[in-house]
Amino acid sequence: MIPSDLRDITRGLHEAASSANNLIAQQYIKLFDQFFDYDPDDLGTPMKAKMVEVALDDHHSMRVPLITLVSPRGLALETMNVDLSVKVAGTEAEAVSHALENGELSCERFYVTLGGARPDPAQRNADEIQISLSFKACEPPEAVHRLIEEYTQLISPLRAPRGGPSTDATGG
Repeated sequence: MIPSDLRDITRGLHEAASSANNLIAQQYIKLFDQFFDYDPDDLGTPMKAKMVEVALDDHHSMRVPLITLVSPRGLALETMNVDLSVKVAGTEAEAVSHALENGELSCERFYVTLGGARPDPAQRNADEIQISLSFKACEPPEAVHRLIEEYTQLISPLRAPRGGPSTDATGG
């Protein structure tokens, strides 16, 4: 096995977590596609919430935005734990600079190969390192919560006409 830079392995694992987060972002876009009507050819026009009418009894109904009936979290990467064992194949000193630091810093690059999993840490070789990385997803965007809250506050019962619950699209 050819040794790899440990930073490249860590970046690759981070990229895997980032890809999962990109899928989550797409999930929110699909959430809006599912619960709002809009003109895809004119994205400057406002989106309109899809509504359903719910009969409370024979004399009252409510128009409810569909978006208020879902949880904004959906499927999300809550935590990604990666446990791996690496065998140090070599190191190399490197001068690096950082935008927030003055001057150059010294940094050690670790070249590693993946080690074998050992159930008992006492059995690992002296040149192996056990690493545990944890990636956690962020909460859904605050705007999604606020949007749902605003629509939820708009829900109010309406008195139906004498013939029973309204059946037209305006809820009147």
